Amino acid sequence: MKIYTISFIFLLTLVMPIVAVRAESASEAEEESAGGHIGVSLEIPEETQKLIGLKIEKVESSETVEKIPVNGRIAQDVDKVIEVFAPEAGIVKECLGSIGSIVSAGQMICVIESRTSKNLIDIKSPAGGVVIADFEKVGDSVDTISPIHTIADFSRLFANFDVYEKDIGKIKNGQKVLVYSIAYPDQPFEGKIMFISPRVDETSFTIKIRVQVDNQDYLLKPGMFVRGEILLQGQQAHFSVPSDAVQDLDGTDVVFVKDGEESFIPTEVKVKFAGRGQSIIEGEINVGDLVAADGAFILKSKIMEDEIVGGCADGH
Repeated sequence: MKIYTISFIFLLTLVMPIVAVRAESASEAEEESAGGHIGVSLEIPEETQKLIGLKIEKVESSETVEKIPVNGRIAQDVDKVIEVFAPEAGIVKECLGSIGSIVSAGQMICVIESRTSKNLIDIKSPAGGVVIADFEKVGDSVDTISPIHTIADFSRLFANFDVYEKDIGKIKNGQKVLVYSIAYPDQPFEGKIMFISPRVDETSFTIKIRVQVDNQDYLLKPGMFVRGEILLQGQQAHFSVPSDAVQDLDGTDVVFVKDGEESFIPTEVKVKFAGRGQSIIEGEINVGDLVAADGAFILKSKIMEDEIVGGCADGH
């Protein structure tokens, strides 16, 4: 078994030329490749780990998520519309709710004077939402039959999307959808599929799906153009590690798995998704394994130079 040792001298090689001390023949060196380094233990003294700023992170469990991009529009209809009526006939004395204003449940929206008792009556909104119709103004007569306000609950809206025929078999009701608008491109709105049309459009070869979208801050408006990402949960378990932990060793992706207090083993992995902070990988590793993250590039660099100073031996 080969063992490479990295000592304090190794740090000096970062700024000074390295003198090769390997005893292998030229033919052996030519045969050396990433495969020859996989599973080879790197012995790194704890003092050296601190000096090069080596940071250790745990391997975490992860599942791949496939995304189906779709385009659509926020529907004009809303799920819940409430009409507000006066409890008694009377005269409007004050208007506090106008079209487009956002009201909360129990908020006063107008005041009327009872026609019979002459008492003032506060009319309160029965639910939260947006005033979409206003049928009265100060001085108007109102009765108990005609609504004085209409309030729509925009906290949950519907969006209609087109799904291409090739993706139809992957979607089902209840799947999570992330919705984005041009007005708020970096803010995803969570939704879920509520309805899948049984018919394919003969012109576009797409099917319509209806998605219920969470809109608690009332940022989305009916009629807005939106794009969506249908999330398909992966069936195969993968692993999540810091992106800095994954290194390209002569064309092979590896992570340096900690095998002891001063021992690290380059282990081949396959990258399924490379993110800015985390990468999703698969390979002969386990959840909870410790891998080199910050500083892993230094380990990779010295292996690739093939001039690890400190000692190299076969079997000892």
